[in-house]
Amino acid sequence: MDHDEIVQSRYADANSDKKAQDVKQAEDSEKMAQEEAIAPQFSRGAPFGEVVGEDYVKSIWALGIIEIFIYTLTGALIYAFVGQEVRSPALLSAGPTVSKVAFGVALPVIFISGSINTTVVGRYIHGRMYKDSIVRYINTKMGWITWLALITVITVIAWIIAEAIPFFSELLSISSSLFISGFTFYFPAIMWFMLIKEGKWNAKENLLKSAGNGLAFVIGIVVLVCGTYASIEEINLKFRNGTVSSPFSCAPLA
Repeated sequence: MDHDEIVQSRYADANSDKKAQDVKQAEDSEKMAQEEAIAPQFSRGAPFGEVVGEDYVKSIWALGIIEIFIYTLTGALIYAFVGQEVRSPALLSAGPTVSKVAFGVALPVIFISGSINTTVVGRYIHGRMYKDSIVRYINTKMGWITWLALITVITVIAWIIAEAIPFFSELLSISSSLFISGFTFYFPAIMWFMLIKEGKWNAKENLLKSAGNGLAFVIGIVVLVCGTYASIEEINLKFRNGTVSSPFSCAPLA
């Protein structure tokens, strides 16, 4: 084997190793991004303060138990019948015809879940805008006008964001990593240590709560850092492979 053949062989081996490394990194990023998509499912209690503040604790317990049961059962069934190649949203894995029917049946629930988030944001902004005015109670002409206008603006902004960014799972993962990681994990932990805790953190009566909140804080930071990095890597990979659709388009990829 002459010098040129040796160089070409080494170059081919280097390219092969580089491709294998890229594939491994892409798989790791995809796994982390998929794990980040789970985080929003445990943030559903955030609107409860605005909706059922008087029964907040009972509502959180009920929500947590029901969520864990439903998501565990649903995930197990989807994995059993679909396998690892689950699309996002998962209804797309059922095929074009069945997924269209399923989305049609699910439309009421989709509208309801979206309206809850919109209502929470709208109530917060509306209450701040008219803090010392009767308009804040909405049941006036000006109250209804400003309320409907505000809800319309919020809905349009949400729609533009959802349609302008052509990757659903990664958008969900980035929002989970940057925002939900805080409001679900490390913000509550910080609040407990700084505002709610009575006595020293290492006191006998606080040890269990301190451990739980400390663990929640660590999980939140891991989700924030690793999740954001994995989501960005996943987006870069999709752009390199040309598997990103166009903004404001419902056309499937070729």
